[in-house]
Amino acid sequence: MTTTVKSKKRFEMPHSLAIIVAVIIFACLLTYIIPAGTYDQMVNEAGNTVVDPDSFHYIEASPVNPLKFLTYIYKGLNSAAAIIFVLLCCSGGMGLVQSTGVLQGAANSLSKKIRGKEWMVISMITLLFTMLSSVTVSTLLIPLTPIGIMLAQALGMDMITGVGMVLLGTTIGSSTGALVAASTGIAHTIAGLPMYSGLGYRLICNIPFWLIGNLYLVRYAAKVRKDPTKSFVYGLKLNVNADTSNLVEFKKEHIPVAIVTVLGLGWQVAGSIRGVSDMQFTSNTFLYMGLAVAIVSRMKINEMCEKFLKSIGGLASVGMLIGFAYSISLILKDGMILDTIVHELSTMLGQIPVLLQAPVMFIMHCLINLLITSGSGQASASMPIFLPVADMIGMSRQLAVLCFNFGDGFCNAILPHAAVTLAMVSMGDIPFAKWFRFVWKLFAIWVLVGCVMLMIGTVIGY
Repeated sequence: MTTTVKSKKRFEMPHSLAIIVAVIIFACLLTYIIPAGTYDQMVNEAGNTVVDPDSFHYIEASPVNPLKFLTYIYKGLNSAAAIIFVLLCCSGGMGLVQSTGVLQGAANSLSKKIRGKEWMVISMITLLFTMLSSVTVSTLLIPLTPIGIMLAQALGMDMITGVGMVLLGTTIGSSTGALVAASTGIAHTIAGLPMYSGLGYRLICNIPFWLIGNLYLVRYAAKVRKDPTKSFVYGLKLNVNADTSNLVEFKKEHIPVAIVTVLGLGWQVAGSIRGVSDMQFTSNTFLYMGLAVAIVSRMKINEMCEKFLKSIGGLASVGMLIGFAYSISLILKDGMILDTIVHELSTMLGQIPVLLQAPVMFIMHCLINLLITSGSGQASASMPIFLPVADMIGMSRQLAVLCFNFGDGFCNAILPHAAVTLAMVSMGDIPFAKWFRFVWKLFAIWVLVGCVMLMIGTVIGY
């Protein structure tokens, strides 16, 4: 007698695109559930177009048919065009750098010198990206993701550690927004505060967030090195968008390429500090850097063209995912429910105890960030609402801006439709569900720490 044993069907994690499509359809359904409403627009004293916080009113419902969600994909791609174009240009330039073997050589040489001290590399890279994202839009750091990937592979770490070094550092810096014009700058302008005022406390806030994020990643990397089966991507065949077949020693011929690369990246950082860096500036910088690298490495013209096009070919899927993600906010706008959500959240604050008002405002910005992942977009949409509320409850506008910073930044680390997270995770070919399993506990810790830092800000009168 033969006994047949039925094997349990293994749960398969949904693809990033499937998750985004599910969110898109859910957004369409929300337009049937949440009443439509809107604020009137006005121009403030600084000349910015913002919403009039006293003008909210309900309007006729404008639901979006879930069966028509695909018609928003082109619109989403069009809205994300600047991000997609800068990704293509920068990845082309970085692809030429990678093709010379300079990153691989440097990573391999470094890995041999610090065996047993991998935590030092993790700490340095997360700190570097924390600093960079404190002065520039985090989107512009996406093309630098291969740096973390190369180091992780050379050091025998998994892909989550490689992407995590870049993405976690970027999240920390952008979440405090020390000198970021597209988030803090806009929020300060709307609030009528001096640009980048209150810098000291925002920089101080970076310290606990970086220490916790770095320790979290270092412990994970150590656990995976000790037992590879503990990796969230163990057993997966990842098609990483980086050439790792040439892990050679750093050689004399790499020096000119390294100099050009450092100068190019330095120019990008300098542009961010001077406030002139934008999508076009960044695209131009990486294109010229790639061309200069091709020249100093004596590439033939056909070889340069082939390597340039090959390096951007894999980003077609990333660009499409970003376009899908951008369609979510467009659906909510067409359904006229974004303003309703912001209005309902803002009216709740007056009933909260004083010490908890800032943490609750932080959580509210996280909820809004589920719908508006753009820092500049969220600042323009929500700050005109929350600032008058802050005035009424006696909260300083500086603290209100910090609530926005935290809510705009940390939440992006767990969102499948946040452009930076989506792009960096995709460049490591990590299924988003796997990334979420890794990062959600850290996000929860960051939220708790953020609430504490905001309560301290309340007590010291920040």
